[in-house]
Amino acid sequence: MKKRGKILRDTSASPGLIVVEGQQYPFQLESIWKSEIPPRPGLTVEIDFAEDATIHAITPIAESQLAKEQAEQAMAIAREKGSALVSSAVAKFGMPTLVATGLLIIGWFFLTTISYNAGFVGKMDFTFWHILSFINASNAMEALSNMSGKGSTGFYGLLAVLALAGPFLAYFWKDKRAQLGGTLPLLFMLLVALLVRRAISSAAGGGSSEIATQVPSEMIDMARKEMMKAISLGMGAYISILAALYLGFISVTKFLAAKANT
Repeated sequence: MKKRGKILRDTSASPGLIVVEGQQYPFQLESIWKSEIPPRPGLTVEIDFAEDATIHAITPIAESQLAKEQAEQAMAIAREKGSALVSSAVAKFGMPTLVATGLLIIGWFFLTTISYNAGFVGKMDFTFWHILSFINASNAMEALSNMSGKGSTGFYGLLAVLALAGPFLAYFWKDKRAQLGGTLPLLFMLLVALLVRRAISSAAGGGSSEIATQVPSEMIDMARKEMMKAISLGMGAYISILAALYLGFISVTKFLAAKANT
């Protein structure tokens, strides 16, 4: 029978001593110690007991093996806690709301929302989060430089986070109006769409009074239309719209139900 233990005392001056499950056992080095590594206090070992409970062999366990076992144990604990957390979230918020919000996060942060065909430069793809940095620009030149997606999202980034929390507002605020929190992602996306259109108009010259006085309005309108034609929606936009519509529909339905019951 094999068990794990630790060395309490080596065999340099007297018989060694190991502890196994709280019980101490003396041991000699000869014929029992199965390694070229000398025993030392604190070393984790595997003890092979004979049928009469005497020690038959002692083998030190490699540190790499112990590290692997500790990592596997930590992963098992993390999976267990993660599973419990997911189960708790599903029980509290419901799977449809969590899935829709997850799709919204993927659509906003990881998938292409719009693509811009910049002619000989090529096509440029932007996530919804990148678009927020575009509309956060203070002027047309900054907006154009932010097309790289590296600009700050500023206040719009905060609004995006608050909008994502909207579908869960009713679980923390008991007022029936909190049910409408699920409409926040859709409303925020509509706001961003309007701001993008305004930013494009400004970049085309429509927002600058100096340019407007020097360039005919027909040319400005043409430039704006050409910029709009160069923009196409990506998969992130469609996924985000569908997820936001679902969250908004469920939110309004729950609000009307709560209002009817009062």
